[in-house]
Amino acid sequence: MRISWNSGGLVVAMGMLDLNATEYLNRTREALTLTTVAIGVFHSAVFGVLVALSGCLRGIQCGRSASAVGYATTSAVVTSIVSIIVATAIITFACQVLGI
Repeated sequence: MRISWNSGGLVVAMGMLDLNATEYLNRTREALTLTTVAIGVFHSAVFGVLVALSGCLRGIQCGRSASAVGYATTSAVVTSIVSIIVATAIITFACQVLGI
């Protein structure tokens, strides 16, 4: 079994939570279901669309000077962060209501 995909969690579990590697991997395997993976993939797709839309919107609204590009970039980042927070809340609420 490859553990490279969750080695960061393994280091934290072993260092801070005093779990051994086998126990951590077993608990991770128990916690991961197809539903949680699907929700994670859905989240990432929504986040990608939101970041792309925010970047395009602020890029279209951008002026022609270098300072305008800086302001548009900052605005795109802030818009992306806020939209991701709102989308996370909506998706989490929808999953809670649906019992997922």
